[in-house]
Amino acid sequence: MDDSFPDLPISHRTVPLEVRFIGTGALVAEGNAVYGGVVDPEVGDAIRLLMWREVPDEAGLLNPVAGEPTVDGAFQLSLEGTAGGYRELARYLLAIAELDVRADADFHEHHEVASSDGRTRLHLIVRRQPEPAAT
Repeated sequence: MDDSFPDLPISHRTVPLEVRFIGTGALVAEGNAVYGGVVDPEVGDAIRLLMWREVPDEAGLLNPVAGEPTVDGAFQLSLEGTAGGYRELARYLLAIAELDVRADADFHEHHEVASSDGRTRLHLIVRRQPEPAAT
């Protein structure tokens, strides 16, 4: 981290949130089947997934190849966690959603994630795009 940045306090904001379930919010087992769950998010074009391969650049840093298209193929990313882990992830994503990014239209954060067996490295970039101008 760059030591030239000032130490900023951690602030808190309460954000109203409604969660939606299929059924009552509790899974129901009937025979060999289990019913219920959560309603899929309705994000449309508001969330995109793009994937590039990364190679060492001139400085030895892993980066995508400039101008190279996204990776073509089928992938499976399994996100697994405890209730506490999902709450922390939700807290982070809500903070990104509520962040005022008017001062930096290209705001993003980098996260290095490794698979539990250590064989796969994922460079996850979370970008918060500014809201479209009202017309």
